[in-house]
Parts: sequence; structure tokens; C-alpha cells
Amino acid sequence: MVQLLSFGLTIIAALALTSFVDAAPRRCVVAQSKTDGYITIVQAFNDCRSGGTVVFPKDKSYYIKNMIKIENLKDVYIDFQGKVYLPAYDKKFRGQSAFLTLKGENVNMSGGGSFIDAKDVNALTVLRNTLKNSQLGHFKILNSLRAHMGIISAENVVLHNLYFKSASSNSNRPMNTDALQISSTKNLLVKDSELIVDDDCTGITVSNVKCVSGHGFSIGSLGKGGSTENVKDVTIINSECSNCQNGFINVKLPNSENPIIVTAYYCDKNQMNFCQKNGNKSLNISGVTFTNISGYASTVKKNPIVNFDCAKDTPCSNFSVSGINIKGHSKTPKNVCNNLRDSGKIGVCR
Repeated sequence: MVQLLSFGLTIIAALALTSFVDAAPRRCVVAQSKTDGYITIVQAFNDCRSGGTVVFPKDKSYYIKNMIKIENLKDVYIDFQGKVYLPAYDKKFRGQSAFLTLKGENVNMSGGGSFIDAKDVNALTVLRNTLKNSQLGHFKILNSLRAHMGIISAENVVLHNLYFKSASSNSNRPMNTDALQISSTKNLLVKDSELIVDDDCTGITVSNVKCVSGHGFSIGSLGKGGSTENVKDVTIINSECSNCQNGFINVKLPNSENPIIVTAYYCDKNQMNFCQKNGNKSLNISGVTFTNISGYASTVKKNPIVNFDCAKDTPCSNFSVSGINIKGHSKTPKNVCNNLRDSGKIGVCR
């Protein structure tokens, strides 16, 4: 597996969002179920699928036992004030994608409610959406031991005022509790959020987002098995990653294990054989800008502040690095700039 980590481009994707639907006259209040909250949640969405408001009342709790997939939403407002408790893992969930999936257009969700995981290490992604011209914000996802949210084949979506907290209380860090998993998506804005997730925080345009712990701002898992994938027009701006493993424009990185890293050699144990056989060829990584990044390197991990480790036969190119003010310590090794074209022109590589 090959992973590209920690970069921001100077081109910000333009968001041409349409106006979002206001609270519609038809209201569908989600009733509480004595058997399975799945039943009443699906019923409310079916009743207000087009031009309605689905209401999860404040101080109401819903315990679901099945996955929920809601499709063909159109001009829907979700007034999400209650709490949805996710089920413990069951073998019937094997191979499935998420506990709650939303598909549609012009969907606006807010209200301050929470999704709460059952703390099962085999859990699914909590919320997955394939939406267009939509906004999701002002809600929480708590205790997820897998990915928090997936954005798949979406367009013109704003995620705002999110609070994800799924941090380990001991030394065993959870794996793959990504804040956001994004694919085949364009014009996505993530802003004004706090993500305490112990794994990846990723996006297309990320503004005023605070990450705590985990992999940090990462773009990765690319080129698996030699496949071709494209990532472009990604910007991370005016954000902070505290105690993160990896660290873009105006970004603070206090206590980062790998403040700035672009690597062609990120392989998990399932892909190690492929990586070892194809070590000289990797992704074509170019046009990456790092600007005004401050903080300090972790004293626990002895990694370089800047680590550009590209493949010999597919070197990196067109990197721009300026305003780097990251403090190391007595055992911080020197910066790495392997197989980066014109690296002599980059101050951190000299």
C-alpha cells in the first residue's frame, strides 16, 4: 500500500452550492420503538422523503439493531437533536459499509444530536453519504472504533461544526477510526470542527479544523496493488493538529511525530510483498505546497521534521516549501529529501 501524507495545494476547490431547503411544512417526528429504532427511523424518512422535515426530538434515544439505508432524498431537512445508539457487531453486518447511509440531493442536517457506538472493534462506518448540494453539521459521533463518516461520490457538500471523539483511554491506539473517508467526490468543504479520532483526518478543503491525536491530516492508501488513482485540488488551511502522528497553509502541529511527510513506502502487512517487489516505482506526486507551518516535533518519536521519501523511478516534483517553523530536539534527525526533483532549491532540503 502506498500513502501520500500531509499536503495542501494552493488551489482551493470552488464551492458552487445551491441554496439549501428551509424547514418544510411537512414534519415527520421519529417515534421511539420498544423493539428496534430502525423501524421508526425508516418510517419517518419514508414519510418525509421529498420536501419534508425529519425530527429526532431532543432528549429522545433510539436503539437500532439493523443498518439503515435511506435513498432518493430530495429537499429534506433533518432536525437531529436526539441520540442514536448503534448496535453491537453481528455477523449479519459482515461485508456491509455503514450503520446509516444517506443518498439524495439538497439535504440539510443539524440539531446537536449524537451517534453513539457500542464500542465494538468490528464495527462499521457510522455514517456514509452520497449527497449533492447538501450541508451536514452540528452533531456528534462518539466512541466509534471504526471510521466515523464516509463521503462517496458526493458533490457540493459542506460539513461543519462536527465533533468526533473516539480516543483510546489506554496505550492501545484504535485503528482505522478515520474521521472522514472520501472517494470519488468533488467540491467538499470541511470547516469549524474538532476531531479527536486516533487515526486519519482527511478532506478536500479543510478550514478551521482541530484534530487531536491519530494520523493527523492525511491523504493516503493510494495505489493499492499498483492501481491508478487521482487526488487533486486539496487544501488544508488555518487548522491545528495536536499530538498527531502526521501533519498545508497556516497549520499548527504541536507535538507531531511526523510533522511533514510525503512517502512512497507506506505499506501494511497485507501489501508488504507487493511493496518489496515494486520499491523503485510508485505514485507520481507533484504540485504540492507547504506554507506557514509551525509547531514542534515529538520527543518520543525520533523522526525528521521534513521527510520527502519518493521512489527512484517516479520521483516527486514541483514541491514548494516556505515558512516552516517547526522546532526539533537534540535527537531529531536531519531532514530527508529522497528522489525529489530540484530539491536543492528547497531550503529544508539543503
